[in-house]
Amino acid sequence: MGIVKKQVYKNTIVSYAGMAFGFINLIFLYPHFMTTEQIGLFLLLISLSVLYSLIASMGVPSIILRYFPFFRSEDKTHNGFLYWVGGFALVGFVTSTLVFYLLKPVIVASFIKKAALFVDYYYYLVPLAFFTIFFNLLEAFGKAILQSVYSSFLKEVLLRLLTTVALVMLAFHWISFQQFIVIYILLNGLICLLLAVSLAISGKFSYKRGNRSSVGVTNKAIINFGLFTLLSSTVYVLLQNVDRYMLSAMAGLAVQGVYGIYSGIAIVINVPQQALSRTTYQIVAESWATKDLKRIDDIYAKTSIIQMVVGCLLFACILINKDNLLAILHKKEFSDQYNVLIVICLGFLVDITGGLNTYIITTSHKYRLITILVIIWSIFCVVLTYLLIPPYGGMGAAMAYLVTITGINFCTWFYLKYRFKMQPFNYKHLIVIGITIASYLAGRYFWKVNNLYIDAFVRTSLTAVIYLSLSYAFRVSADLNEKIDNTLKRIKIKSIIH
Repeated sequence: MGIVKKQVYKNTIVSYAGMAFGFINLIFLYPHFMTTEQIGLFLLLISLSVLYSLIASMGVPSIILRYFPFFRSEDKTHNGFLYWVGGFALVGFVTSTLVFYLLKPVIVASFIKKAALFVDYYYYLVPLAFFTIFFNLLEAFGKAILQSVYSSFLKEVLLRLLTTVALVMLAFHWISFQQFIVIYILLNGLICLLLAVSLAISGKFSYKRGNRSSVGVTNKAIINFGLFTLLSSTVYVLLQNVDRYMLSAMAGLAVQGVYGIYSGIAIVINVPQQALSRTTYQIVAESWATKDLKRIDDIYAKTSIIQMVVGCLLFACILINKDNLLAILHKKEFSDQYNVLIVICLGFLVDITGGLNTYIITTSHKYRLITILVIIWSIFCVVLTYLLIPPYGGMGAAMAYLVTITGINFCTWFYLKYRFKMQPFNYKHLIVIGITIASYLAGRYFWKVNNLYIDAFVRTSLTAVIYLSLSYAFRVSADLNEKIDNTLKRIKIKSIIH
């Protein structure tokens, strides 16, 4: 776990730095300088570009993570793997773009009534999706050589920081909303270029094609894996974003704008999982290749508890700052739908507590199971969302997501327990729930400070100190205790020096 810990901690720092800029954009700038309809459109374009790029990539990022260990070579050509997957992804993008053009009448018809503004920006999705594919492909190669921190910085920090600059320009009316969208697309191109340069000068890759004849992996096996993971990944991303698509089409961009802001706030709970997945995914894939099930089981258990510990802390901090958050958002639409935020948070919390369940199955020889499982639950989610949006609006979409994500995690947990005897849960997970409740009560009912920013800082700090102290005392996570011990030692050493 040495490599994992080192990169996970760095990725976590980068992710939270990016989260800080994201929060500034999400809470302070979007609601103040965009209409809820414009917010809804911007977030819809981003989520649709993710789905578009995923389909167009033909599963190449997953192919890289699974098969790169088989193609790795000392001469840095990696047996022509780079050129092969690059060409495969390019064919997928061209084909998908043609289909996207042909399906325009059908797609526009579903949005024209409630989200007419989207029609004007329809073709903006093409370059945005292209840059997303390019970045994901390069990022996968970075993960494959266990160099994921820089790509994390570009995506989580630099892109959000430059987006903040663009939002300030929009606030001062130096640019229009349309120009803001164009700038955002170009910024995605910029981070692709920077990541490509970084990998080129890393010394881990060669421009020579290499010879694939020396590798005992067939094109058919690779393509089959790519298509299966493409299907499961596409359905999974659809599952993560179907609420936004259906809310935009059925309730309008304004409703989706409020829902999108709350989703953006709640997704901070998912940051631990994002940081861990950048490194542990490749570790798990290599462990399957060497049939090291004990290592996988160990990572499974450790990631589940540490993700729950950090996720519950973030959840508690969001809940105790209800009044401060609504005061900053300052629009009635947000206070009317605050409970939507709670339900979305619970969905993310359930997902991260499941640990690496889906990753473990996806990188195993049973990867087809995830495809089938996610398809079934996605169909269920679409039907349930369709039924719940008319009477409940955003709350209906949030409830459908919570029920679905709970079902998927239960099924993957049960399968890993039954098939591979892997089980991450123990009594410490119950202790974390108790610690979360105690910390929430202490923070929520702490006396009110007049200045909302000072109040948020004091309230959050108190909650975090109580939470981390109790977590340390009950030793719920060995990794957390080790990190706290090392931090205290460094502080003690510095105090002695000074």
